[in-house]
Amino acid sequence: MHFWFPTTPVVLALVATVVVIDLSVSEESWDNEWDGELNFECPRGQVLSSVYSVHDDSKEDRRWRLECAAAPSGANPRRCRWTSDYVNTWEEPISYMPRRNWILAGVFSKHNNDHEDRIMKFRYCTDNSFVTISCGLTEYLNDFDAPLNYTVPEGKVLAGWVSMYDGSTRDRRHKMIECSYGRIAPPP
Repeated sequence: MHFWFPTTPVVLALVATVVVIDLSVSEESWDNEWDGELNFECPRGQVLSSVYSVHDDSKEDRRWRLECAAAPSGANPRRCRWTSDYVNTWEEPISYMPRRNWILAGVFSKHNNDHEDRIMKFRYCTDNSFVTISCGLTEYLNDFDAPLNYTVPEGKVLAGWVSMYDGSTRDRRHKMIECSYGRIAPPP
């Protein structure tokens, strides 16, 4: 059986256009819509590994793309919880770090058009055989109205989130708390 496919320049251009459109759609996948809720949770046993966000001045909001990966050093953080309430109020700073030895594995936020800001909750998990050690705060990862592009360094975990709001730009700058995640030494 033979199939005939027309190979005129017009048909080939249409096929190339469809492929380009399809690729652009997959590159622009976001975890929230403008002014919409962000409800992102890592699969069981995984933790946040990267955070990417862009701001739109006309919408005065951010879209988010989050990714997950296995925790370092063979950890399996499966005991998880969500913060019981939002960790910030509108236009106020965020300074969130869960209890010691817990790491971030999800983010929920909602946007308010009157405040042009987001309030956030976090999902945090732990592996009882591991501890967070040598924690540090990053520099600001973005300027106001600019993209945020953060990847957790190899061997580290994301153990907290800090941000400040600016009323003139109606946006936030963000820092992250990074820790090493080490196995608890067995008793002698």
